[in-house]
Amino acid sequence: MHPVARISGFTFSFIAAALLLGSIYGLAHSAPHFATGWSLGLAAFFGTLGLIQIANRVADRFPRRMASVIHWTHAMTFEALAVLAAGLLRPTHHLPSHRAAVGSPTGRPILLIHGYLHDSSAWTYLKRKLQQAGFGPIYCLNLGYPFRSIRDYGEKVVQKAEHIEKETQRHDLILIGHSMGGLVSSWYATRLAKRGTVTDVITIGSPLAGTHVAKFGLGRDAREMELGSALVRELQEEIRKSDPTRFYHIGTKTDQLVIPNTSAIVEGHPERQFIVEDIGHLTLLFSPRIANTIKTWLQN
Repeated sequence: MHPVARISGFTFSFIAAALLLGSIYGLAHSAPHFATGWSLGLAAFFGTLGLIQIANRVADRFPRRMASVIHWTHAMTFEALAVLAAGLLRPTHHLPSHRAAVGSPTGRPILLIHGYLHDSSAWTYLKRKLQQAGFGPIYCLNLGYPFRSIRDYGEKVVQKAEHIEKETQRHDLILIGHSMGGLVSSWYATRLAKRGTVTDVITIGSPLAGTHVAKFGLGRDAREMELGSALVRELQEEIRKSDPTRFYHIGTKTDQLVIPNTSAIVEGHPERQFIVEDIGHLTLLFSPRIANTIKTWLQN
């Protein structure tokens, strides 16, 4: 495919915004200095984002080391924007409309479980994408106090799952967890759920084998997420022999929190794995590629 044909709609948006703002700058040369300064600054910002997107799309045409630098630049640039977006969305988890189930009321129920130091607002983008695709009902869970054991969070999933089962009269729950939420989902599915009641578990950027970064975290959950901890060793073994629950794993080679990045994958079913190399840890929650992958898995 020609490189130009691979440029995403987001890239065109950035370039168009840069051109528009550049035009405004040119037309406003006689306006007050602050106005022209803002126009030029925004044009440079959006133009830079567009160029990073283009470079990332054609990175495989460069030597491997250069391609890796380009992918990391792309990942860290958009990770900063994802952090900003997550911060702005944070208050929404208090809204009643955000807590209610959304999507089809008659499909397989889906429960979304957030990660360490986060809350259910993390799912704003992905929840909407799944809802638009006709999935549902889709529920979110706020884990609350951020420093408990993953085992304790599993008990909160027990309560939520019982509520979902009672409300939907269905016994085929799907769990999707980001980061630590993937560990919580896996713990519930393998250790606490009644056999056959969890059909699928999808982990997104989860330290399934632990992460070096957890050494700097606070709380029992951080200790349990350390590389090679007793909990992650037990979980990996349970995931490998899990039946009939299907486990799917999404990881990124440019994850700045799951180190090593191979920790996000439990080997065994390549068709249930999706690995990218240009998306940061939090950006996974805002990525159309990740959303489309999850939708494809859920349709099978």
